[in-house]
Amino acid sequence: MKKIPAKSDLSNIDIALFALYKAGGISKKVHTEKIAWEAYQLAKERFSWRLPEFREKGFPDKTPVRFALEQAKKKENGKLVTGRAGGDINRPELEGWRFTPEGSEWIKNNESRILKALKLEAPNMPKLEAERFIKQLETDPSFISFTRNGNLDNVSPYMFTDMLACAPDAPKEIIKQKFERLSTSANLVNDQEITNFLKACEIKFSKFIIE
Repeated sequence: MKKIPAKSDLSNIDIALFALYKAGGISKKVHTEKIAWEAYQLAKERFSWRLPEFREKGFPDKTPVRFALEQAKKKENGKLVTGRAGGDINRPELEGWRFTPEGSEWIKNNESRILKALKLEAPNMPKLEAERFIKQLETDPSFISFTRNGNLDNVSPYMFTDMLACAPDAPKEIIKQKFERLSTSANLVNDQEITNFLKACEIKFSKFIIE
């Protein structure tokens, strides 16, 4: 008989990534404190302060969450997330985390295992947000051209960057980030036509998105 996974079978990385997923990290950047709160709700015994007088107050501890996310960010662990904890005083927008396309694939493959271990139902919001993001893509001229012709012959670089809501001369890092955001949502929705479209874009417009 197959063993039912228990919470103790989950790593801190499992729980931190699922917390990021619940908080909407597929389609947006999420602050470390928000992820810590979600992780605390999932496993209070792991993500609370150590001292009893503070533990009783229900304070989540950011440190194990930050460490788990930093581990998940490493190339040797699959580069599942991008981001950082703590922003510059002049650039607070640097703080926060989101999934990479590899991370959304990881969530798709591991969500069932984590849900069983935590005894939870699947959260609706991340998938709804991803589906909403994809619906916007389906009305884009580049995607429409691809579905009609089966190729990107009539899609110009300007159309590609316009789809990503940036200019053709925008920094490559910005274009790459926006394309990865689209790919991350597409991986979760698991629509083959959109997957084929994005693969075609990655080939034709590689100069914009590959370092």
